[in-house]
Amino acid sequence: MAKVVGYIKRHQSQGGPDEDKESSNWRYSLMNWGHDPLKED
Repeated sequence: MAKVVGYIKRHQSQGGPDEDKESSNWRYSLMNWGHDPLKED
């Protein structure tokens, strides 16, 4: 589980692309690990 948390933290700190976050590779990469960065808490 620590690997998952570490991966998500590192990728989220990158902030993703400035445009079209919804269909970006950045978002899909995070979603493969079980985290949707665009989902509201």
